[in-house]
Amino acid sequence: MTVRRRHVPLRRCVACRSSLPKADLVRLLRDEHGWRVDQDGRGGGRGTWLCHGCLGRLDERPTVRALNRTFRHDSAHVRTLLRSLRPTAAPDSLDSRHGGTHG
Repeated sequence: MTVRRRHVPLRRCVACRSSLPKADLVRLLRDEHGWRVDQDGRGGGRGTWLCHGCLGRLDERPTVRALNRTFRHDSAHVRTLLRSLRPTAAPDSLDSRHGGTHG
């Protein structure tokens, strides 16, 4: 008896053009109010996808150019929206990078 594998939908990142499963991407949705983050990836309307790797490289030139090409006049707003999604470094991790606490 053969085991059937479940289909995993792939989406393409607009910045690096890599195809990844939907779970590894962030979806941006365009509706009548402009661009917003689609948390569950199921919202209706025009959407686009960005991988977490490119989310961490928002200020690098290739990513900026790709976002400018994709979002045209709204690229500054979208980059600000995406910056709010980036994880921030915890204060404890900063101390450990520099050899512990200094007293």
